[in-house]
Amino acid sequence: MTQCTHPPEALLRLPSPQAATIIEATDGLDIAAASECIEKRGFCILRGLFSTADIEAVNSRIKRYFAAPAIAGAPGYWKVDHVKKLLNPFTLGGPAIKFLLDKQVIEVVEKVMKSECILAETVVKFDRASSYTYFPLHSDFGVGWSKTSDSKKKLSWEDMLDPVGIGGALYLHPTAEGAFCYCDGTHLLMSPHGQSLSRYPSADQKAILSRRVRCDGQTGDLILFDDRGFHGPDQPASADRTIILLDYYRVDTIGQMQVSPMPIWSSDIASMCATQLRVAGCGATYMVDPLDYAHTKFQKNSFYSTLSWLVSNAYYFSHLKNKLKSYIRRGE
Repeated sequence: MTQCTHPPEALLRLPSPQAATIIEATDGLDIAAASECIEKRGFCILRGLFSTADIEAVNSRIKRYFAAPAIAGAPGYWKVDHVKKLLNPFTLGGPAIKFLLDKQVIEVVEKVMKSECILAETVVKFDRASSYTYFPLHSDFGVGWSKTSDSKKKLSWEDMLDPVGIGGALYLHPTAEGAFCYCDGTHLLMSPHGQSLSRYPSADQKAILSRRVRCDGQTGDLILFDDRGFHGPDQPASADRTIILLDYYRVDTIGQMQVSPMPIWSSDIASMCATQLRVAGCGATYMVDPLDYAHTKFQKNSFYSTLSWLVSNAYYFSHLKNKLKSYIRRGE
């Protein structure tokens, strides 16, 4: 494949965009069909892969975590802006593992990549309905990409010839408003002007957006997609959305390296096979120290010092009460 410098011309050579391809997986996933669709179009929807009982169990656990923010060790969600709540799905344990490390999904991903993969990043994400776009269409990779500014590994053009990452979007409820969108076939462009669509010439933007497909879906649908293509949520949206996002990286390109380590329950490890342990990051290195990971950036918020003071002094009155009791006893 040669470098594409004129996206509109390249896109004109592709088949016209169509509705999302749905591959039924109730009686077993057609690995070849799923991988072929991702290779040609950049994405596909897998339906019937997960049981209703497992989805309900995970939704029940998410509901408890999303009821309040995580403060002073209390279970809860992370907050990075007004419109989102976040949580690492490994925190949920149990049935969530089936979604994150499904062996058939791993097989599809590694067939598309022609390499072993690693689950580099994953998050449960609640998106509040919004009258504006706060997460525009984008590509996850481009020439020169690295996760941190001081990273020694930066993607080359040769690296971009292969699927560097395969993303996943798991619907936890029927989803139309706010659904995942993919610009059909744009993974073949390999982001010649970078990851942000706004940096492309207007003609290129128009050509790419003309290929946008909204992936309306049912509870339990999993969308797999090539991260090199342009994608993102349908916004503005008048309905809230809760979704599990996954991102598998190509080991032959990135190495056995995650964005940051995963908080896996020790009780879940026994249920994992050798492949799942490898994909989960057993023995892997990481790009971002957990203390510097994006989901912990609340310490930069203007309210952080005040809340820190409140948490630090939350038990001060009980401390004074105990000191007073101790003083009285000594005086008796």
